[in-house]
Amino acid sequence: MRNKLWILPVLALAFPVLAQELSFSGSLGMDFLFLPGTPPSMDAAFTLSMDVGKGGVKSLTVLSLAGLEAEHIWFWLNFSGITLKSGLTFDPCFSRWTLAVSGGCCPFFLGGMFLLGNLAPPCQTPAYTVGLILEFGVGEEPGFLIRSLTGFGVMNIYALIDDDPWTDVTLVSGWYFEEELLHFAWSGECWRLYTTWMFTWMGLGFGELGVNYRFFQPIVDLGASLRVDSGFSLDWAKLYLGVTVDPVSVYSATAFDFFGFKWEEIGMKINFSQVLIYSATRFDLSGLIWIRMGFELKF
Repeated sequence: MRNKLWILPVLALAFPVLAQELSFSGSLGMDFLFLPGTPPSMDAAFTLSMDVGKGGVKSLTVLSLAGLEAEHIWFWLNFSGITLKSGLTFDPCFSRWTLAVSGGCCPFFLGGMFLLGNLAPPCQTPAYTVGLILEFGVGEEPGFLIRSLTGFGVMNIYALIDDDPWTDVTLVSGWYFEEELLHFAWSGECWRLYTTWMFTWMGLGFGELGVNYRFFQPIVDLGASLRVDSGFSLDWAKLYLGVTVDPVSVYSATAFDFFGFKWEEIGMKINFSQVLIYSATRFDLSGLIWIRMGFELKF
């Protein structure tokens, strides 16, 4: 019995260290999207994120008036500079499983993503296919960054540029080369220049150029970007203006194409303490396109 008493003081001393290693944080959010039409529709998305130590889980549940539309779950674990991620998507039946690994030694980083997906309509006889995405990069931001993404059996890899777990790539039938994406960025404390080029087996898909600049006191963000298609004709151009006076941020994004005005988006965010409230509205010359509003609580 006496030999076991030393365990209690050791545990008491180790508890703060363990608590720090297993620090807990997260967020809970709701997002509502209204789409006008005949008939109009509305989706509600519930997000949950929890970080525990060097791992975590993120969940997105999408509901409509008809019931469950989709469920996305991501698990991740970070150790020794290597990040492992695994994701499951249901719509509402199984549609995709993703396994990703990334890491490297500064200034280089490598990554790979394997996808198993179902190309059949939701809850119908499955038609499985697989895809692979290879990533290579040099540098970091702020500073100079070069990033390459290569997709086999996968399209829309442009969705991975923003590192948003809810933006999905598109699986296609066959294990063939589909897209190559080259992304270059040069950024500082208050400015950012970037260019992105996408190639397919047929040649150039599109090229994109952009610049952003931030003024302080108050914070004003200015941005402009444009995309050209495979024939170097203008596909679209966007102008962005954002103003932040704590705790309120407002922004305006305007898009044009070769024929003129395309759409306008106006949004607002209120961020105080651990609460974020936001709304955005997009419309064109024919009227309303969609309205989005929601909130997020951090803990």
